[in-house]
Amino acid sequence: MTDWNALLKAVPRHEFIPETVWIVEPGGGTIFKPLRRDDDPEAWRALCESDAAIITQVDDGAEEGNFPTSSSSGLQIMAPMLAALDPQDGMKILEIGTGTGYNAAVLATRLGPANVVSVEMDAMIADRARKALAEAGHPIEVITGDGTAGHPPRAPYDGVIATAAVKYVPYSWVEQTKPGGRIVLPLATEWDGGRGALLTLVVREDGTAEGRCGMGTSFMCLRSQRRLPIPPEDWDDDYDETWATVLPREPFDDDWSAEFAIGLALPGVRWALGWEDDDTRTFDLYHHETGSWAYCLPGETRHRIRQYGPRRLWDDLQTAHTHWLHHDRPARDRYGLTVTPQAQHAWLDHPQNIIHTV
Repeated sequence: MTDWNALLKAVPRHEFIPETVWIVEPGGGTIFKPLRRDDDPEAWRALCESDAAIITQVDDGAEEGNFPTSSSSGLQIMAPMLAALDPQDGMKILEIGTGTGYNAAVLATRLGPANVVSVEMDAMIADRARKALAEAGHPIEVITGDGTAGHPPRAPYDGVIATAAVKYVPYSWVEQTKPGGRIVLPLATEWDGGRGALLTLVVREDGTAEGRCGMGTSFMCLRSQRRLPIPPEDWDDDYDETWATVLPREPFDDDWSAEFAIGLALPGVRWALGWEDDDTRTFDLYHHETGSWAYCLPGETRHRIRQYGPRRLWDDLQTAHTHWLHHDRPARDRYGLTVTPQAQHAWLDHPQNIIHTV
């Protein structure tokens, strides 16, 4: 069995990290500032040699910003993902999201560069990774393109690993993987952005794939599956108003298990904090596809609920939350996913217990 922690340490990470990375100063909120190798080589090198994730791009290549758009993943998640993939001698692996090229270099060290194909959507990032890989002695084929399409010319693959969070598993990855092969990815939802769980799917002879979730993950989403923006508030719609006596707080209070469960049960639904004129906090839900929204103004004993659109989002949330409570607040590792040519099914405990189909 491969010791991935040792292999990660054996591949010099600094050879793949760009000269400028992005950090948040203590107390700096979410505004990232550049850390340039020329300005502070010791800090830059220390970051490269740490186990931490390193932000390598913000706002799709802007000079400054507060939205990370590319990174070198932390070693503490890279090792479990590679272990879940478990590539063996002679296997051919498709990587989705080249990033710096470091993960691809680790795979190439284990399998040989001819057995690793990597796809990166950002042309500038792909060019830099291609050059870094070649200079480090790993002439891997790096494709500039949309990773959701996989890379049919080199298929079939023995495994696929995605280094960006996925809300909907592209069936092309299943199609391009041999039966028995694994697809390893961070599964996320619209509810909680890039936070979710590590999912390992096994492709079956019938063209479907199935697997269970594991440890928690936090990744940037595939660019085509990024979290949708919050639409402009317009509470003047012809909404329905009701009152509730129970407020499902866990999905709003940084409870990762609750967030993940609600996100799987309510695909495409996101939430945001709102504020009344008196600084009272509200909970706002949105579903872009149908234009539906819901608003909750918490009270001491009763909570004002307004809902608009074909979906009653607050009712859906209460149903999903009740289901989560009824099943003893299941953690992420009790959930799984089945992917077919027509749909993907999220389930709890066993594949027959489907909680939602997309």
